[in-house]
Amino acid sequence: MIVHAASAQADDGAGLVVLSVAAAPQVPPADVLAAAYRISTGAADGAQPAGRRSLFDLPLGDGPLWTVREERVRTRARDGREERHTAVLPCWSVRSEHDLTGPALGFPAASATLAKALALPVRAFEARQVAMARFGRYGFEAAAVTGMFGLTSLPPEGVVRIAELRFAHPYAVVAVATDTRPDRTTGPWHGVPVFSAWVAEPEELPDADA
Repeated sequence: MIVHAASAQADDGAGLVVLSVAAAPQVPPADVLAAAYRISTGAADGAQPAGRRSLFDLPLGDGPLWTVREERVRTRARDGREERHTAVLPCWSVRSEHDLTGPALGFPAASATLAKALALPVRAFEARQVAMARFGRYGFEAAAVTGMFGLTSLPPEGVVRIAELRFAHPYAVVAVATDTRPDRTTGPWHGVPVFSAWVAEPEELPDADA
């Protein structure tokens, strides 16, 4: 199983973490979505998913989800072994519309209560939800801060393993809300999954993003 996380955060602390989770093609979609939700529980706080493995524990070469190769490099890693990875994700967009009139969702009861409070007869009511999402070339970008340092000598030689993660077949996406405050507390939506999708058909890169 491979996991890619992308995050975005506004100045007020509100944001999203978008998790893309793919498994071997024979794994049922329901199992992949369930795993994505399990991983999402700690995503808002930057927790690493359980079962994370080192690239040095994986065989070199091509697999159904990744390619792992090894090179000799100069590295400052303490044990002389460095890990890098890239991810290839397709563009996609989804739109969903849901009927919320089912009794289990509470809208009929809420409508009846409101009508009683306003002394109005209720003949019918409608409740629907429409959701849209898009993942593109510039979606959920994050910036990194790099510190400057001086080099007095070349670092020792070591080994780097480089993995390319390929989301080349249907996979799960779960978006989790983040809500961190300046006083280091969190808001009520922090860590709550707010969107999920099963990405089965990638889209072409829009001309505007090319």
